[in-house]
Amino acid sequence: MENLVQDLSTRSKRVLEMVRYNRPAQLGALAVYLLLWFLFSTGLTTVWVAVGAGLGWLVGQSEKRSQD
Repeated sequence: MENLVQDLSTRSKRVLEMVRYNRPAQLGALAVYLLLWFLFSTGLTTVWVAVGAGLGWLVGQSEKRSQD
């Protein structure tokens, strides 16, 4: 049992390090989270939050490109 806990701990640390320093992994995790949230929640509020989050991301990307 102790080996199982250590193995899970080691694997989770590796995944967290990969997500922390890998931009595509961060965006992928965010996309999966938002997709699952959108699929399993109901109501018009969810649609507006998703649209707002998407627009915020687009604005952030355009500002980042204009600064480069």
